[in-house]
Amino acid sequence: MAKKETRGIAVVTGATGAIGQLYAEGLAERGYTLLLSAKSREPLEELSESITRKTGQKVEVSPADLADHNALHDFCARLAADRDISLLANIAGPAVFCPFTTISSGQIDTTIAVNVSAMTHLCRSVVEGFVARGRGTIVNFASMLAFRPWAEFNVHSASKAFAVALSQSLQAQLRHKGILVQVVTPTACARQFWENAGFPFDYLPPDAVMNRDDFVAAVLRALDLKEEWVFPSLDDPVTWTQFEATRIRLVQGMMHNVPASRYR
Repeated sequence: MAKKETRGIAVVTGATGAIGQLYAEGLAERGYTLLLSAKSREPLEELSESITRKTGQKVEVSPADLADHNALHDFCARLAADRDISLLANIAGPAVFCPFTTISSGQIDTTIAVNVSAMTHLCRSVVEGFVARGRGTIVNFASMLAFRPWAEFNVHSASKAFAVALSQSLQAQLRHKGILVQVVTPTACARQFWENAGFPFDYLPPDAVMNRDDFVAAVLRALDLKEEWVFPSLDDPVTWTQFEATRIRLVQGMMHNVPASRYR
């Protein structure tokens, strides 16, 4: 296949996961050259060769354990120095689904390190260059669990709620500077992710599970449309508008200088 005109470098974390692989290939098909990151080099190199063979695009790899402070620092420094980066997709996101009484300290630390700290630092590493160039895209993969924190998903849900809050703040700061900050809210679609997290995939209601190819196709289409919020299975976007309007009314109701009548 002939190489397409490049749209800059797209950085994809969690690139060797079920969703990351398809998303990275879709970006290459759209004309991006790629910088792929995950913990292990061998599967990254295999994915790199496959995408280059299919799309003709140049693909580089940068193995990094995003839960490791030094590895994260080095990776962020590389991104900050590269003026050709035009898109960052934060897909990496470990999860542990279990009662809060049984989750280990190490599992808590890893979840927060990747889903909160790494995502934040990675956004920061590219945003200054994006502002200087007046263009760029940040795609933060959150979760529907950010909006519905079931008991078993405690720390993971909280970490994804952070992704939503940070992204909203960045949208407010950056949308008028030519930068798209997009939030993707996956529903259940990647069996291995759920199984690795400790939640049997077959426990999920079949009508709540989306085919991963359909999911990634929808997410990539939303990128083409430059949508800020991506709810792949939500038919009526007015639902989100109403949700946001209710949230704003809630905040307004909390900003008074006297206690509510029930407290007086």
